[in-house]
Amino acid sequence: MEPERKQYKAIAVGKDHLDLILHGSELVRRQSWQALEEHVDHCGLIGTALAALFEAATCHRGCNHGPHIFEAICGRAYNLGCSAFLLAMSGFYDESANLVRSVGEIANLVSLSSADPTLFQEWLTSDPETRKKKFSPYKIRTALEKSGGIQIADQEWYTRFCEGYTHVSPGTKPGMHNDEGKGNAGGVFQLAGLNSSLDELLVVLVSLAMLVCKFFGFEDISENLVQGINAVDVRRENP
Repeated sequence: MEPERKQYKAIAVGKDHLDLILHGSELVRRQSWQALEEHVDHCGLIGTALAALFEAATCHRGCNHGPHIFEAICGRAYNLGCSAFLLAMSGFYDESANLVRSVGEIANLVSLSSADPTLFQEWLTSDPETRKKKFSPYKIRTALEKSGGIQIADQEWYTRFCEGYTHVSPGTKPGMHNDEGKGNAGGVFQLAGLNSSLDELLVVLVSLAMLVCKFFGFEDISENLVQGINAVDVRRENP
């Protein structure tokens, strides 16, 4: 006797499935856009930090006529930051966090350029094998600790992102940012997930942007960031 088969509605396949993904993303983005009204200060800081990275990456205020390595780093951070924001707005909070982790790694590297210029110069001239061995995220964090530099992405922060969003385990529940105890396949609007994504993105982008502003002399943007940070602090103290 054959087992009874569950009746189910067929899932769209082929291009129809891609259309389904795009339609779902548009729906979640509309929900997220409405929720952003409660995050005006956060969005202001994130947007200003991204603007600083964009100006540095594109030589907007004038070209330094160098190898443009630092500018390229800023460009990569900008693209990662934009992508993390778009993913969060589409309900892909874990995937957004993965990109935030990458921004944190870049921020630590930029911090190293000030804390230990000699070591950073070695990174600039190193081959791929040396970079893997001597300039892994862990090695850069260790170098920052030894030099007294600022660890924007410290060990605890990095571990939390790796275990929570990057590496899979028997207990992995994708896209779980709710009180139901279950994960989600695909982008689903969850206010807690959006709030967390914006908080995490804000911290790494603003920290990196402050370093970039100092390096490129963007005093006006730096001042705007400081004012924005103060506004967020005041709002937290007086909800």
